[in-house]
Amino acid sequence: MKVVMTVSNPFKPDPRVYKEAKSLVNAGYEVYVIAWDREGKYPEEEVVDGIKVIRLGPRAAYGVAMVLKLPLFYLNAFRLVLKLKPEVVHTHDFDTAVLGFIFKLLTGTKWIYDVHDLYETFIPPGAIRKSVFSLDKVFILSADSVIVVNRGFVSLFRKWGRPGDIHVVMNSIEDIGQKFEKHRRFTVFYGGVLSKGRFILEMIRISRELGVPLRIAGFGTLEDRVRKTCKHPCEFLGYLPRDKALKEMGMAHATFILYDPSSENNRLATPNKLFEAMALETALLVVDGSTAAEIVREGRCGLPCEYDEKNVRENLLKLMESPKDVRKMGRSGRRLFLKKYRWERFEDVLVRLYGGKAYENSHDSRRSAAVH
Repeated sequence: MKVVMTVSNPFKPDPRVYKEAKSLVNAGYEVYVIAWDREGKYPEEEVVDGIKVIRLGPRAAYGVAMVLKLPLFYLNAFRLVLKLKPEVVHTHDFDTAVLGFIFKLLTGTKWIYDVHDLYETFIPPGAIRKSVFSLDKVFILSADSVIVVNRGFVSLFRKWGRPGDIHVVMNSIEDIGQKFEKHRRFTVFYGGVLSKGRFILEMIRISRELGVPLRIAGFGTLEDRVRKTCKHPCEFLGYLPRDKALKEMGMAHATFILYDPSSENNRLATPNKLFEAMALETALLVVDGSTAAEIVREGRCGLPCEYDEKNVRENLLKLMESPKDVRKMGRSGRRLFLKKYRWERFEDVLVRLYGGKAYENSHDSRRSAAVH
């Protein structure tokens, strides 16, 4: 079976898309990823672990220019999908969902809509945000199958009227299978997007007040401010490849997922760094009232906090002063990860959604033809 996935990034690679595509390749599917290379600096075609990646233009700067040129990417991608003639179109997030919607409408091809985030929450209140919400609701109700990142999205989409066929594939990871020695001194690590609403500048202030080493890796709109603000005992590491970022996470005693809870998407979020921390026995600080906090409470692997500098400071101090408890949190989080949140569990959900292993289906169909 031929599957075409679509993403609005250059797939360098996108961690969630890569994991899903690789799992389908391992199950015997022929998988293409159509990606938008806005910078024009990646190979037009390459094979990544069996995934056939095709990158398209046009070039576009981020911001308004990207929005204006998005229709050109849709046109280029739609032509390619027509040429490839897949059995399934699997679109990732709202900004490529229109491709699946139109292709299903015109050809009847099965469409899977993979919802990573509530896209409208990234847009300021107003007419555009309302339009995006309304259109996304149409997509969610129209797709043959919907994939979401956790049960919170299932409950939300049921309220929107999605009758069934919603599948949870969380942003988890395979077990790393390696244990890193922790820093001798209590250390906090953050790896990810550097943007407002993630408590990064606030944590730098807290770290310097308490004298806690804080190591930050990533890129984003706050990168320049983080670089300028990071002074001893804080250190900015820049962008790190995944293996080095995982090592930093494994050597740290704690990490934080403190997203601004005024956004519904942030309250629902369960990013992959949550499961990386659990797998690597690193304690977590998360925002109380979030889905991440529910998992942290379930695993007894960290402390829920208010989205407030004073409260986060108090909770970080608790971790600093309780090394034995931090070790217990780490071990407890890893136990829950192995029991309930390993990638293999969600890989099975994905492959079953597609009908099982393709080579087994092919073998069964050949055997059935021989019998008849």
